[in-house]
Parts: sequence; structure tokens; C-alpha cells
Amino acid sequence: MVVKLKPSFIYLITIWIYWWTRLHNLDALPIFLDEAAHIWWARLVWQWQPFHAASDGRLLNVIWTSIFWPFNSSVWIARAVTILITTIGFSAIVAFARRFHSKEAGIIAGFLYILVPYALFFERMQIPDPYSATFSMLLLWSSAKLAVTPHQNKLKLLVGFSLAAGMVSKITYLVFLPIPIISGFTLGHAGRTQLRAVLHSYMIGALLLLPVVAILKLVGNSDMGLDLLLKKTTNDTSEMLMQVRFSTPIVWRYFTTLFTNWLWWPGLLAIAIAIWQKTRLTSYIVIPTLIGLLSLIAKSNPGFLEARFVLPHVSHLIVLMSIGIASIWLKLRSWNSNIRAILLTVGLIFTYPSAQFMWTAWTEPDKLVLPDRDQWEYITGWPSGYGFRDIAHYYDNNHDDTTLLTLDLGGQQRLASYLSPDSSITPIWKPADKFMLDMSDTTTTDNLLIVDIPKDNGAIDALGIKLIPVLEYARPGNLSSLIVTKIAQ
Repeated sequence: MVVKLKPSFIYLITIWIYWWTRLHNLDALPIFLDEAAHIWWARLVWQWQPFHAASDGRLLNVIWTSIFWPFNSSVWIARAVTILITTIGFSAIVAFARRFHSKEAGIIAGFLYILVPYALFFERMQIPDPYSATFSMLLLWSSAKLAVTPHQNKLKLLVGFSLAAGMVSKITYLVFLPIPIISGFTLGHAGRTQLRAVLHSYMIGALLLLPVVAILKLVGNSDMGLDLLLKKTTNDTSEMLMQVRFSTPIVWRYFTTLFTNWLWWPGLLAIAIAIWQKTRLTSYIVIPTLIGLLSLIAKSNPGFLEARFVLPHVSHLIVLMSIGIASIWLKLRSWNSNIRAILLTVGLIFTYPSAQFMWTAWTEPDKLVLPDRDQWEYITGWPSGYGFRDIAHYYDNNHDDTTLLTLDLGGQQRLASYLSPDSSITPIWKPADKFMLDMSDTTTTDNLLIVDIPKDNGAIDALGIKLIPVLEYARPGNLSSLIVTKIAQ
């Protein structure tokens, strides 16, 4: 007797697998600069200072993390609560592909998203981009359902919530705001009922967002990161054309590296097949994806364009891929089962590099193959957490009442992320100018100074002090290192 699993049970299994792949050995990669700042800000919420992140165009991830007491095991907690949110996005991906195409597309979308390195790598971090990605996918799914059933008030609420939550996740979520309108014109009939439902959704989103904006402006004196966004982007046509020329190869490398060539090229073919069918569904997904990617490429300064900024568009591409693959699979149902088994095996072989990436992320993250900028930012360069974790653990376990000085706030924040509030180790940031003023104070000269080489070389030379090395922690690749030093009397 053959036991046939119900589709709902299969989808539940995919969520369990998703959780496991994201949570397994979650703190293997040391915390990098931005993550440490987010944990720092989440702790400040408990001191009635909740608005620090808003000026950087992010807020939700910090407030959400603060709810879970980010003081003990803070790195694991901060990353785990992010995965609680991204599970919503993952469920929306599966539900969208299943509801609007087929159950096969739902299973394929879930399987691909679990494996693709792009999602795996960044969803295991405490950064705002996975939050933005979650609410962009939730908006895509809920807007599609609203276009089909515009009378359901709960869908209007969900669309409005997705709009508001996305905006407080990251200011660049602005590019997804047209999605409800696009759904009305592609999946709906652009009739009065659909347009009224869309208008109601925007009104709900505005009502939810307005109090937040008012509090941020009046109490926190924050513009939600609009000023920062304007500094990092351009509206000049000639500049945008130039940036397209430079940024397109950068984004392409992000895709080929973080999808792996084995998934990216077959995935592009699957997307082409999905688009070739010229359905309302594919038009609905393609339009906001193109708007988002073209805006990112044209308006972003290449110097500020990071791989994680593309993450919200990855889920949309995965859905398109799943539609293309499912369309082929459904046409092969009449074929011999042995042939289909062979094709399935070949397809699984193409996922092997992604599975290999996953294993490396769990066991040896310093050996991950990443785009050059990401390799530097998360592993080999001064923004990475390598060295800081080792120093924090070493002194926390072996010394009492030790003060560790750093020359930048990011160093203090990375150390603090690995220390509990009752630790006898005190990390303190002293800028070079303040350090100079305190040189006559014996409490300063008795402390240990952490020097980040080569970043701090200029500052140390300017201070003109003699340092005695105590411990050295080289980062992977030996391009930079942290040296714990004593200040010579």
C-alpha cells in the first residue's frame, strides 16, 4: 500500500527543513559591523533610546530584537528572531507559487529557496534586508489574493500591514509600494471594486505608518533615513546611465556567485520559460522585479551597492524559476516514469554546489565563496567579526576586571555583542583625539588597546605611542588582524 502525503503536510515539512537550515550552528560566522550595531541599538531600547536605527532607514529589526532581551547569547538571539520573521516570507513564497500556479510550483519554490546561497547566507544575519525581503513577498502574495477577492477586508488589512512593516524595515522598500496597483491591473480587472480595495489598503498602510513617522519626527528627530538614501542615490540622468554601466556587472556577479552558476543559468532558462507563457501571473511578478532591480542598479552608487541590497528581489526570482520548472514538469507527466526520475536526478545534481555552500556556512564559514566585497566585509576585512569574538571569549574566561579599548565604536560594539551585562570585561571606545587627551591618566595606560591592522595604522602613528603586543588574532586570508596591546609607560 502506497501512502500519499497531503500537500499541506509536505509544505509543513518544508518549513521545518527551512528552520533547521537557518538555525543550525547559527553563530558559526562571527558578527560583522552592522549586526553588532543593531544589537547595540536593540539594547539601547531598554534605556529608552529606541530611535538610533531610524536615521539609517531601519527600525523594525532593532525594535523586534529588543523584545527578546538581547543581552545574553545576544548574537544567537538576534539572528534567531530574524529567522522567525523570514519564515513568514518563506511561507508566502510557497503559498504564492502553490495558490497561483500549482502545488508542484509551491514545492519547487520552497526547495529552491531553502538551498539558494543568496537567501541562506543573509537570512542567518541580523540585518534589515531579510525583513524587507519578507514583507515584499508578503505584499506580493496578499496583493495577488486581494486582486482576485477584493471584498475580503482581512486581505486589505494584510496588504496595508505589509506596506507599513516594509517601510519601517528599510527605507528602500519604497520600490515595492506600487505592487498593489500592479496586482489590480494584471491579476484583477482594474475595475472599481479592485481599485477601491487597493485604495483601502494604501489608506490602512498610511494609518499604520503615520503614528510611527510622527513619533520618529517629533520625538526622535529622524527622517527615517531619507537623507541617507538621497546621499547614496542619484536622480541625475547622466549619472544614472553611468551607474547602470558600472553596477550591472556588479549585480550580475552577485547573482552568479550567490546562486552558484549551477542554479543561476538553469534558473534563467526557467524564468525565460515562465515569461514566454505570457500569463497575467508572470507579468505581475516580472514588473515589480524589473522596477526594483533597475532602480537599484541605476540609482545606487556602485561604491554603496552591496549584495544584501538585492535580497528582496531574490524571492521574486525564485518564484519565477519555480513557475518555469513546474510548467515543464507538468508537461512531462505523460512521459515514462523512468525518464522523469532521470530528469529529477539531474536536477538534484545541479543543486549540489548550493548544498555544499550550506555545509560550509555551518562548519567553516571562513571558506565560503562570496563576491569580493562580501568576502572582505564579512570574513577578511576590518568590518568582520573575526578576532573580536576570540578576544571577547578569551578575556571573559581568563581575566577579571579588564578594560579593552578600541579606536572605533564598531570595535566596542562587536566586543560587547559577545559579552553578557555582568561580565567583568568592559569594552570602551576611545577615538584617537580623546585617547590623546587621556594619555596622562594611568587608568588609560593600564588598559589594553585593541589595534585593527592595517585600519588603525595611521591613528597609532599619529598618537606616537609605543605599544607592547600581547595577543594577535589574524583574520582569514591574513589581510588584516587584531592585536591586543599594552601601552608602554
